[in-house]
Amino acid sequence: MNRDNFIKIRVSADEMSAIKQRAEAANMSISSFLRNLALNGKIILYDTENIYRFNQLLRAIGTNINQIAMVVNSEKSIFKGDIDSLRREVEKISEEFHSYISPLKSQEV
Repeated sequence: MNRDNFIKIRVSADEMSAIKQRAEAANMSISSFLRNLALNGKIILYDTENIYRFNQLLRAIGTNINQIAMVVNSEKSIFKGDIDSLRREVEKISEEFHSYISPLKSQEV
């Protein structure tokens, strides 16, 4: 195959070192490694809206934990229902998070 087209990119010294290491680990030349990566690699786009939602849920849980801590510190007691509610929120966000990241699990190129 005649490869007469040339692509030029700029990289930092650290990036060049990392590219060289990865190419060597793959037992490829830098050109072959980058060509293969460009033609066969995958780019994963993250839906940041879902990440924002997880952040909101974590903040809500944090607020509940702080409220429970204030009650415990002032009254030295807490209701089982408060703990159960908090546990349900943690389970909910854990399930959402795992359902979100499970499709993202792929082999690193």
